[in-house]
Amino acid sequence: MPRVCDHNIRETLKGVGPCQITYEVLKRTGQPNWWCHAHGMAASAPDGQALERCPGAWFDPVPEDQQLDLDVANGELAVWGALPPAIEIGQPPSDGGKVHVHHRSQAGAEKDIDGSFDIVRLRNGDRLLVIEGMAAVAYSVSELANRSVVPLACPWCSEVHIDEQKFATYPHKKHLCNSCGRNFHDRTGPSISNPLARAYDSLGLTAPPVPLRAETPLELDRRTYAGVALWPSNSAIISTMHRPEQVGVHVHAWDDTGRQLLDETYYPVILDGEPLDEKALRLLAIQRALAHDAPIVTVACTTCGTSITSPVGTWMEPTTSHTCQACGASTRTRHRSFLNPLANK
Repeated sequence: MPRVCDHNIRETLKGVGPCQITYEVLKRTGQPNWWCHAHGMAASAPDGQALERCPGAWFDPVPEDQQLDLDVANGELAVWGALPPAIEIGQPPSDGGKVHVHHRSQAGAEKDIDGSFDIVRLRNGDRLLVIEGMAAVAYSVSELANRSVVPLACPWCSEVHIDEQKFATYPHKKHLCNSCGRNFHDRTGPSISNPLARAYDSLGLTAPPVPLRAETPLELDRRTYAGVALWPSNSAIISTMHRPEQVGVHVHAWDDTGRQLLDETYYPVILDGEPLDEKALRLLAIQRALAHDAPIVTVACTTCGTSITSPVGTWMEPTTSHTCQACGASTRTRHRSFLNPLANK
């Protein structure tokens, strides 16, 4: 079981300049914990010596076209972490960013922004909220896993920590600070930390209306479209829309000329004659975000034949041993894998 958080480089730290590698504490092995304070990444070589450059030094700054500045007083907006589609059919287009933004000049107008970016800065008067891709994706993973998040400040450097990857799926006490590289414990109990946990307070905004279940059914036949992408709906990190978000399955579909035909949230959704299980779709979206080349497959229990679902009550990570939720028997896979009944859709 993991004991400490791992993480990647924050988007705002890409291209900030040369490394600043120092150490303040020792590892349990007695070796120095070399850390780059410029890029917020580990900088220890396998032999315990300091690296000349940390892995973050190789990243270029985020391009200007992948950054977005918006004033929340101008129109309506909503922001989510951009996760890969849970189900992808054909070759649907992708804009690549990690922070997805919808913006309208006014309520009821057509969207003038519908795209993904790596850094989004929202302003409300003299208040500023910077939404980085790493934090946005982690926030959406936690939300899909039905986990609460808090803004947990490191007691050593006061920076707010980001729990990402599998650490965004399960509350834990021990955290590895993204900024200074020190371990710290949350004395109040197990938690998942994300600086976007109080986004509305940061901008001085009130919470949006409670989401409502979509009431528009959809029957999808994959042969009708050149590309289809399906996501489970998840709550926005921040939304100033006056109407409630819809709960269901968000569907994009394109014809063979690249023209988008569908871009709405539906419920229920029938795919090729079979109803989509919303819980399995939510889990599949998390698994896609965490997989990193680990296979996501549909596997039947070798004892009772039930399609096995990877557990959601603890750390979400691929394994080789899988317990059937129907009969309790164990089934093994050759490789560390995620299991999901919808994996082969």
